Amino acid sequence: MKKTIRIERVSWQSAESDLRALREAIFINEQQVPEELEWDGRDDGSTHVLAFDEQNHPIGTGRLLPDGHIGRMAVLAPWRRQGVGSALLTALIAIAQKMRLPSVELDAQTQALGFYQRHGFQPVGDVFMDAGILHQRMQRTLSDSAPTATETTLDLSAQKLGESRDILYLRTRADNREVALRLVQQAHRSLHLFTHNLDPVLYDTREFVEAVKQLAIQSPHSKVYILLKDPSTAVTRGHRIVELARRISSHVFIHRVAEEDQDRIDSFMVVDEVGILRRAHGARFEGTAEFNNPGEARQLQKSFNDAWERSVPEAELRRLHI
Repeated sequence: MKKTIRIERVSWQSAESDLRALREAIFINEQQVPEELEWDGRDDGSTHVLAFDEQNHPIGTGRLLPDGHIGRMAVLAPWRRQGVGSALLTALIAIAQKMRLPSVELDAQTQALGFYQRHGFQPVGDVFMDAGILHQRMQRTLSDSAPTATETTLDLSAQKLGESRDILYLRTRADNREVALRLVQQAHRSLHLFTHNLDPVLYDTREFVEAVKQLAIQSPHSKVYILLKDPSTAVTRGHRIVELARRISSHVFIHRVAEEDQDRIDSFMVVDEVGILRRAHGARFEGTAEFNNPGEARQLQKSFNDAWERSVPEAELRRLHI
C-alpha cells in the first residue's frame, strides 16, 4: 500500500526546528557538509516546504529563494524513491509560478540529474564542486508565470478571511497596506501585530485605524495586541493607534518587546487566528499574506504569545495612560 504524505508551505520562523533537524541529519551528518556552508543566512527570507508522513513527522524539505533559486532539497533515507522529492519539487515550482517568476534554477548533485530532468530542468554550464560534492546548475523556464502589463496590483476582491487559500506575494508598500487593511476589516475576534515601530506608512492611516477600532469594539471579547521593538517613533509622531489605545485601553494593548527579542528583524500580523501577513525583514515590503492558513497562524501566534509573556508595557506609553 502506498504511503500517504502531506506537503506544507512553511516559513523559517514557524518551522525552524523541523527544518534544522532534517538538514542537520541529511546534509551535515550524512553528507558531511560543513555547518558554516549549510547555514548561509538566507533561510529567513526564503519560502520553505516540509513533507510529513501519516504520523505528522517531518520527512523532507526544500526551499525557494526570492530570486527563484531552489535548494536544500532533502529527504530522509527511509523515504527516498517514494515520491517525496517529486512532491516537494512540484510544490516549490507551483509557489514560484504564483510568484510570477520567469524561471527557477537549482544546483543539482550530479547523481540526481535524471530526477531533475524528469521535472523539466535542463543543464546550464559546466559541472562544479560545492561542499566537496559535484554539482550541475539546472534551469526550468516558467513560461506561464511572467506578469502581464495589467498585473500591477493585487486583486483582493475574492479574498475572504477563513476561506480563501491563495498565497499573496507582497512587493510594495501599497500591497502591504491594502492586504493589512482587508485582513483587519474582516476580523471578528483578534489582531496580534509584531512590528518594529508600528510602521506609520502602513498602519497610521485613517482607514486602518478605523478598522482596528471597529474590531476592538465589536464585542467584549475582541482584543488587539501590539508588540513594538521601538515605540519612540509612534509616541513622538502621535501615531493614531497610540491614541486609540489610550481611549479604549481595555481592548487595545501595546507592549515593548523584551531585550531578548530585540534582535528579531521580522514583522507579522495574525488575524482571528487564521489570517496572516508576514515579512521576513520588517524594513522591507516583500512578504506574503494568506486569508486562511490556520497552521502557520498557530505557529506565528505561539511566537507572538511567547514574546508577549516576556514583554512589558512601555514606560512612554504608560505616561500616556495606556
